Amino acid sequence: MATKSKPRLGRGLSGLISEPVKVPAVEPKLPAKSPSASKEIPPVGGMSSDGASRLFEIDINSIDRNPFQPRSEFDEAALADLAKSIEQSGLIQPIAVRSVDGRWQLVAGERRLRAAKLAKLERIPALVLEADDRQSAEWAIVENVQRKDLDPIDRADAFRSLVERFGLTQGEIAEQVGVDRSSVANSLRLLELEAPIRDLIRSGSLSAGHGKALLAAPAGESRVACAKKAADEGWSVRQTERWGNEAAQKREAAGTAGKPKDHQPTRALHEELERQLREHLGTRVRIATNASGSKGKISIDFYSLEQFDGLMKRLGFEMRS
Repeated sequence: MATKSKPRLGRGLSGLISEPVKVPAVEPKLPAKSPSASKEIPPVGGMSSDGASRLFEIDINSIDRNPFQPRSEFDEAALADLAKSIEQSGLIQPIAVRSVDGRWQLVAGERRLRAAKLAKLERIPALVLEADDRQSAEWAIVENVQRKDLDPIDRADAFRSLVERFGLTQGEIAEQVGVDRSSVANSLRLLELEAPIRDLIRSGSLSAGHGKALLAAPAGESRVACAKKAADEGWSVRQTERWGNEAAQKREAAGTAGKPKDHQPTRALHEELERQLREHLGTRVRIATNASGSKGKISIDFYSLEQFDGLMKRLGFEMRS
């Protein structure tokens, strides 16, 4: 008997609607509680399993925003332009919502919802999905990743949320969002940078490529100062990468100066181990050893109790009662 494959979300919401669906004038009835997490997203075409339409017009004021929305800022000028288009031509693509505790909660389409409010619409076409928290988070990320204008730090924060809240591996995120696993790993690494550097990347003063280059340099004030200089002077990624590599070499030379060659720590090996452990566990991992490299410790970061539980499962540990 063939097994049902898990739906891949990389196609985006347009994959749910294969052809125009007539929108009923009657608003769907909201259940008192949110739907079961075991229920599946309706199949292509916007229809439920019994053939009933899942596309409705609903009261725009009955919709709450998606708590998993990865975007922290919206372009007000672009929203105003979209609102004018909606006023003239209506909203062509519906938003997607789900039922949560007796209200509608947005799954995807926040730009359209905000613009529709600016256009003073009272009702808005919406595709009603049966989705759990994880599916809602994934859809919100997919929509923004496909638009390609989500800033790199918001994107990284969104990926980390999937790791911390839902215990997804980097490979699972890549599969669901429709990107390479290396892209997810490189994105998450940007969160290791200091807050001022992340702000420069978020604002567009530096690119994700600059951030990746800066990761080679030792953390601290010198790296922040370099990032600001790179932004002010318009350094290329190659220039930044060259500075980062030189800074890393100076750190290595300072760390091994005066030590017998036989006992020099193999930092390159440690960094490779850290990288592989970081990709496997989905969080920051650091290895520190003594002068001879024979003893040391491994530090594993976690950012929530949910992520801690997920890490324990990946390590195969279960606390005895």
